[in-house]
Amino acid sequence: MKASLVSKIIIIICILCLIAGFIRMDRYKPYSENDRNKTITNNNKVAVINLDGAIASSYESSFFSREASAPILLKSLINIQTDNEIKGVIIKINSPGGTVAMSQNIYNQIIKLRQKKPVIVVMDDVAASGGYYIASAADRIIAQEGTLTGSIGVIFSVMDYHNLLTDKLSVKPVVIKSGKYKDIGSGLREMTVDEKNLLQDIINDSYHQFIDAIVNGRIARVDNYSVEKTVLTNDNLLKYADGRVFTGRIAKKLGFVDSIGDIDTAKDEIEAMCMQKFKNKLPVKLIDYNKRNSFSEYFSSFAEYNSKSNLKLTDFIPQSMILSRKPLYLWE
Repeated sequence: MKASLVSKIIIIICILCLIAGFIRMDRYKPYSENDRNKTITNNNKVAVINLDGAIASSYESSFFSREASAPILLKSLINIQTDNEIKGVIIKINSPGGTVAMSQNIYNQIIKLRQKKPVIVVMDDVAASGGYYIASAADRIIAQEGTLTGSIGVIFSVMDYHNLLTDKLSVKPVVIKSGKYKDIGSGLREMTVDEKNLLQDIINDSYHQFIDAIVNGRIARVDNYSVEKTVLTNDNLLKYADGRVFTGRIAKKLGFVDSIGDIDTAKDEIEAMCMQKFKNKLPVKLIDYNKRNSFSEYFSSFAEYNSKSNLKLTDFIPQSMILSRKPLYLWE
């Protein structure tokens, strides 16, 4: 009975996908056809891209947040490099951070992109650690007064459960390895002093990479845009890059963000930047760059999500434990 119901649902989804294939919607269609003919030279489109949740190479577990995941953001930034219709980019960040490598991948793409087009980051509730790492690559950063940001630093978490196994469950792990560091970070035994020192070296190096990225993105930035710009000094960076978080208002005072505002503030600023960059007096049109175009995309994504993801125990575990045994630009 249950299998029959599942089959019917799959058939209905397939039929809807086929129908939707004939009802495609233009992602960038901001005008009617008559308006398009009149304003065909107006290509001042600004892409709005969302980043929600932890920054990692895999998609978020929630189907509804997949289009706001780090991999989708990265892919969008790469595509926009050669999309001549897009004149600027607004990235909305609501993230506590995540893995080092994915944060760096996104940061590097923003640095490349801002050589061609202006990029503004708008911080939402949280844009901390890796979220701030990414933001520091933009031309300008906008935050709300109550936004939580900062948390500049690196964390490495492991679970030590060897006493539980040996003392409570009478389980004795046996590990055969090729070198003394091969199982570093294993929860099957207590970590040695040498291992802690080795991991500390990794954390320190990742931390210096974080600092260098902020220096390159904010302190060393040079542009002629007339929109508000706050200067971050080396002294302030080093003084407050100790893992602490601060509000958007404090971040503005210290130089970590450029202005206080929201998406409307970002639209005004990106419009001014586009006009300066491209010498074009036409107003910009914001478009949701990751929004699904059609029912076929929606249902195909839904089918893919259901085939690959189910509610798991890991959905209730802190991100630092899910992403354990690796350096993280993460605050939680």
